[in-house]
Amino acid sequence: MHDYKEVIVALIAVLGGVVPYLVQRNKELNLKIASRKRGAYTAFLRNFTESALSVMKGEEWTAELEAKKDRERLLARDKLLLFGSDEVIKAYDAWIRHSGNNDDTDTEGVLVSELLLAIRSDILGGTELTTQQIENLNPYLRG
Repeated sequence: MHDYKEVIVALIAVLGGVVPYLVQRNKELNLKIASRKRGAYTAFLRNFTESALSVMKGEEWTAELEAKKDRERLLARDKLLLFGSDEVIKAYDAWIRHSGNNDDTDTEGVLVSELLLAIRSDILGGTELTTQQIENLNPYLRG
């Protein structure tokens, strides 16, 4: 019976050291993922806003500039794919599917707002805002 007590004490000692280590490693991993999410969302929003400004100003795009902007957009989209939450990916998909088949800019503006809300919700862990409340922050709807 004495041997079992020693084994139990040893297990408790090991678990007492391993569990806090695993908890700390999980916390560090979650912080790293959160940082990458912010970077992905920032890259996507920067590219989106710059493109919206170019369109609003009627800027002429040379083939070289268009290739550069396409590359930036694709790289931002890749980050979104890797680090965006499922809800962000679904909102992005709904926006792109609608914009590719439709000239309904009002609905497209709402879909972009829903994407922005999904991004905000993912970063902050939730949001109580509505699409109407962020309309003025949507670069698609406002310049």
